[in-house]
Amino acid sequence: MSSLPKVLLVGGPDVDARLELMGSISDSFEMSALGSLPILREKFLRQGFSYNSYILGRGINPFLDLFTLGQLILFFRKLKPQLVHTFDTKPSIWARLAGRLANVPIVIGTLPGLGSLYVSDSIKNRLLRSIYQPLQYLTCRYSDFTIFQNRDDKNQFIDASIVSPQKTTIIPGSGVSTQLFTPNQVSMAQMATLKNELGIPSEALVVTMISRVIRSKGIFEFMFTAQEISQRYPNTYFLLVGPEDNENPDRLNTEEIARLKSVVNWPGSRRDIPAILAITDIFVLPSAYREGIPRVLLEAASMGRAIVTTDSPGCNEVVEDGINGFLIPIHDPINLSKAIIKLIEQPELRKRFGEISRQRAIERFDISVIAEQTRALYKRLLAEKRL
Repeated sequence: MSSLPKVLLVGGPDVDARLELMGSISDSFEMSALGSLPILREKFLRQGFSYNSYILGRGINPFLDLFTLGQLILFFRKLKPQLVHTFDTKPSIWARLAGRLANVPIVIGTLPGLGSLYVSDSIKNRLLRSIYQPLQYLTCRYSDFTIFQNRDDKNQFIDASIVSPQKTTIIPGSGVSTQLFTPNQVSMAQMATLKNELGIPSEALVVTMISRVIRSKGIFEFMFTAQEISQRYPNTYFLLVGPEDNENPDRLNTEEIARLKSVVNWPGSRRDIPAILAITDIFVLPSAYREGIPRVLLEAASMGRAIVTTDSPGCNEVVEDGINGFLIPIHDPINLSKAIIKLIEQPELRKRFGEISRQRAIERFDISVIAEQTRALYKRLLAEKRL
C-alpha cells in the first residue's frame, strides 16, 4: 500500500487532458481522478491510475447540481484524499464545496479561463455572472488555494474581491509535451499524404485554426479572412479543425454552418493534431472567448509555428506581438487579414516567429515545467498542514 499523499484530480469530460501531468508527478503523490465520462476509465487504467465518474450537467440545473454535489461528497468520503485539485468551471465550484463539506484536508481549484460569460455585457451574461461570481466567492473563500492560468483572470478576481491575493497563484496552462509536438516528428511523406487526404495541393500555403465551432472563438473572423485572402492569394488554403458544439448557446445556425463549409476546408474533429500543425504555415486563433491559456496555442508554438491571435487574456501569454506572432484586437477581421498577409508575403518572418515560438514553449510551457510548479505547490500545502 502506497505511503505517498493521496491526490485526487476532479474535472469534467476532458479530465483526461491532465493525464500527462499526473504521470509527471506520480513519483511524489498517489494520483487518481474523477471525471464526468465513464468511458475514460480504461484510458486512466492503462496509465496506471484509478478513475471514477460522476454526473455533471451543462448549464444551470439546481436539482442536478445538488445531486452532483452529493455524489462528490460521497466519493471524497470513500476515497479519503489528502488533497483535491479541481479543474474547469463547474467542477471547480461543486467539487471544492464538496471537498470542504467532506472534510478533505486540502482543497484547491484551477480556473482555466472565464469562458463566454465575460465576452460581452449582454443582459443574459450579466444575469449569469450575478450567479457565477457569488458562487466563486464562496468556493474561493473555503478553498486553500485558487490557481489561475493568466494574470488578467487573477487580477480581475482579486479586484472584484472574489479571492484573497494571499490564496492565489499562476500556473501558466496545463502544459504541452514539446517532445510530442515537435516538427521533426512528422515526416515529409506523412505531410504529403495528409495534404492529399484533405484535398490541399502539395505546394499550398496553409492557414489553420483549431477550435470548437462557436461564435466567440472567432469563427466569423476566420471566415471573413478566408474569403478576402483566398481571392488575392489563390495558393493559400484555410483549414478549420474542430467540432460543432450544438449544445452551446454561442453555436452557429444552419445557414451559418453551410456558409462556413463553402468558404474553408473543414474536416471536423481530428485526432492527428501534430500532423495537422506540421502541414500548417500560419496558425490563427481569433478568439474573444476568455481562455485560461489555450492548449492549441501551446501546441502550435511547440510545433514551431508563427501565430496570429487576439490580444486577450491567455492568448497574450503565449504570443508576444512582433516577437513570435501578431496580436490583434478581438472581433477585428481587418487586422486579422493584414497580419496573415504580412506572414504570407514574408516567409523569413514566419520562420523566425516559428523558431521563437518553439523556444518559448520549451522554456515556459513544457509539461515538465508545469509539473514542477504543481508539485511544489502540493508539497508546500501538505507541509503546512503537516500531512
